[in-house]
Amino acid sequence: MTQYESYPVLSDLEYESWAESQQWYQTIELRNGYVTKGNDFEGLRGEFLSGIDYKGKRVLDVGCNSGKYALAAKAAGAAEVIGVDVDKNRLEQARMIAMNESLDVTFLNIGIEGIAELGQFDIVICVAVLTEVENVIGGLRALASCLKGKAVIEMGLAQSVLSISKNRSWWRADTDVSRLGRTGEFQRHTHAGWVVYPSMEIVCDIFGREFKVTYLGHGPRYELLEIDSAS
Repeated sequence: MTQYESYPVLSDLEYESWAESQQWYQTIELRNGYVTKGNDFEGLRGEFLSGIDYKGKRVLDVGCNSGKYALAAKAAGAAEVIGVDVDKNRLEQARMIAMNESLDVTFLNIGIEGIAELGQFDIVICVAVLTEVENVIGGLRALASCLKGKAVIEMGLAQSVLSISKNRSWWRADTDVSRLGRTGEFQRHTHAGWVVYPSMEIVCDIFGREFKVTYLGHGPRYELLEIDSAS
């Protein structure tokens, strides 16, 4: 835990007092039973993520916020976990929790465009990030470049295509142009402004034939996808 030497190990009372002094987005259960006062965005997402076998795996959490899923992956036996986010305050919270929960997770202040430099991962988690960035296609390509196993992505998808296709089985790989076309939608996001919701076809095309893209259902915020190695 040398990366967190500046973060103190707190008593249970101090730990709860610190947690009470913070503003949270995620709900995270701490070692003393205290649960941070964040949003309960679990449902299908939490059910699916908790069912993944993390043992011995290299895991990346893109847009990790205060570290909920990154910390859980390490606690479930992951060999190495890296969480990245652009919000320095959230990363400070994540590092404090990692120190006090004795979980060796690396938290880095970088955006999705920088993850390719981190190498390849067995498991990649990316929740609500791709729906809040301008370069959605670039973000998907960055995820594809660092994935060698399974990814769980929650993002906005173009509904006109989604209503017709739930997974990549409708897309014929032996044709250059889909019958449905390469479509997408523009959506007005509260904080990010105008963002693109790509079609399922675009997601399938970016990850290529090496990966199977499966629609899992509507997550707590956006649509939930599983990207899995086809080999």
